[in-house]
Amino acid sequence: MKAAEKLLKLTKEDIRILMGVEQGMRKFKMVPANHVAFFARYKKEETQYHLDKVHKMGLLQRDKEFVKGDNASYKLIAEGYDILALHALYQKNVISSIGPPLGKGKESDVYRCLTPDENEVALKFFRIGRTSFRNVKKFRSYVKDKGHINWLYINRLSATQEYEALKKIHKLKLNVNVPVPYAHNRHTIVMNIIQGDEIYKFPFLNNPEDHFNEIIKQYKEIYAKANIVHGDLGEFNVLVDPDDNILIIDWPQWAEWTHVSADQLLKRDIHNICSFFEKKHKVISNPHKIIHEFLAIKNKSINTESIQNKSKN
Repeated sequence: MKAAEKLLKLTKEDIRILMGVEQGMRKFKMVPANHVAFFARYKKEETQYHLDKVHKMGLLQRDKEFVKGDNASYKLIAEGYDILALHALYQKNVISSIGPPLGKGKESDVYRCLTPDENEVALKFFRIGRTSFRNVKKFRSYVKDKGHINWLYINRLSATQEYEALKKIHKLKLNVNVPVPYAHNRHTIVMNIIQGDEIYKFPFLNNPEDHFNEIIKQYKEIYAKANIVHGDLGEFNVLVDPDDNILIIDWPQWAEWTHVSADQLLKRDIHNICSFFEKKHKVISNPHKIIHEFLAIKNKSINTESIQNKSKN
């Protein structure tokens, strides 16, 4: 990975400058050099030296109108943000080295890594906005109402969202298959290495009805025990491993079942899965009945909780 190679060539001062730009991007689309100096706590001349260095290495984008001086402004590009995440994970002894890619999707890149104990893990970099930034901002509920949003923030939020969902599910020790989260920094998550392929890639399944039922069963358990909806469930984020087990992945769009859009998201999830299995594998199901069963679980839980609260008062 190029970012890992470039990280070896950077000094702690270079890293601090990148972090200064990152901090400035909370306020500015392009961060003026004098603000980078303020955030990094370096003098103007020293700041400019390191800005020139990391810009030349391809870690920053510079405003073409102003090249030098206080009017010059900068923003991090993907590789610069990758370097900050890798640096933090190395410093925290989460990973010790990064290896070859395990996969690349529309919204993420995944690499094989080693921990200091020489255990293999997967490192997922979020790349939301790589295909259509406008659609991301429109549909992701956790960014659409915010004003100044940049792709760094969107990817960081997405990674945080997914990490929180996976931690929540695993804490409950449910009988479901989702990635195991180990650590999180910026737009990355360190998790277990997953074997398998997306279910849409299989032209034929030995027992498609069993696979369908297993997806619904796992989703229902997560819904009932963790009280969350996936928010983007479909054939692209359900895997089948070499042992024919089902794994549900990609959780950045999850929502609590009490969220105002939760029921709508649940209905879309169920309809997506039912539609896929009916069209590709001729599995006939009743999505309305399945949705009713899910919502009945939620309503019963909420009513029980309400009764308990009243009895306490």
